[in-house]
Amino acid sequence: MAQIKIIDDSTKGTLFTFGFILTVPFIEASVKLLGDAMAPPQVSFTRFMLHVVVLSVYIYLYLPKEEWIAKPSWPLLVRGILASLGTLCVYAGLSVLPLVDAVAIFFIQPIIITALSSVLLREKVGIYRWIAVLAGMGGAMLVIGPNFDDVGWGAVFPALAALFHGLSALMARKWANAARLPIFQYYTAITAVIMMTAIFIFGGITGYDRVALVMPDKFQWFLLAVIAFGSIITNLLLTQAFRITPSSIIAPFLYLQIIGSTIMGYYIFNQLPSSQTILGACLVILAGLAIWWRESRSV
Repeated sequence: MAQIKIIDDSTKGTLFTFGFILTVPFIEASVKLLGDAMAPPQVSFTRFMLHVVVLSVYIYLYLPKEEWIAKPSWPLLVRGILASLGTLCVYAGLSVLPLVDAVAIFFIQPIIITALSSVLLREKVGIYRWIAVLAGMGGAMLVIGPNFDDVGWGAVFPALAALFHGLSALMARKWANAARLPIFQYYTAITAVIMMTAIFIFGGITGYDRVALVMPDKFQWFLLAVIAFGSIITNLLLTQAFRITPSSIIAPFLYLQIIGSTIMGYYIFNQLPSSQTILGACLVILAGLAIWWRESRSV
């Protein structure tokens, strides 16, 4: 009788990571396809509203009532605001920039986390990591530069997204024991829904049509479903990957996402990265890998 080989956790985590890498470009492309027809706040609202529904059911069924409220709650609310702003900036950036450019700029997030952890959490960051931080920021500026000439301040959205998500990650690290993961995610989702609703009300009062609600057609509903369900799936895949596998194994693979974004950008939007974008992306990736290498050595 043949023996059944058991897949170890590192292999499982790597497979989950590749599932994440393969899925994310479809979400990014869906956001970009909606960019001309639907405001980013409406895309964000739809995504997070579904998260609220799914997480509400999960929390009601599987978590005891005494764990429903985080203790303290304010860090999760602040983190929710930061994560909501980060997601909104991601969607805004994808709607105006070439796909691979937006993703390349957003990859400065781990670099920002390294820089901010030194300032906000008083973690020790050596000279080599600071050099990597500066190199990564320089790479991001190489990508932003030409796009700034084309779309103005819209080119900065992915960098703002990286900043907000970086701050959100530091909040999660600082207050990791405040609640279980589903509660963290629920606070983020409900905060985002409230914020996007406030934006819609503001748009309605002021007549600012860039945040006006539109009724999606069938194809747009399909794209919204891809974004909402895809975001849940990728969140679960990456969370599970980090739960069972050391981050030192997972982190380098995440940069492969830019390959999928490049392929998607070419086949759907007929966009190829310029030589300056490629150089900038390489600097960002190398800086991120350098930081990962130094951190893995210090563990």
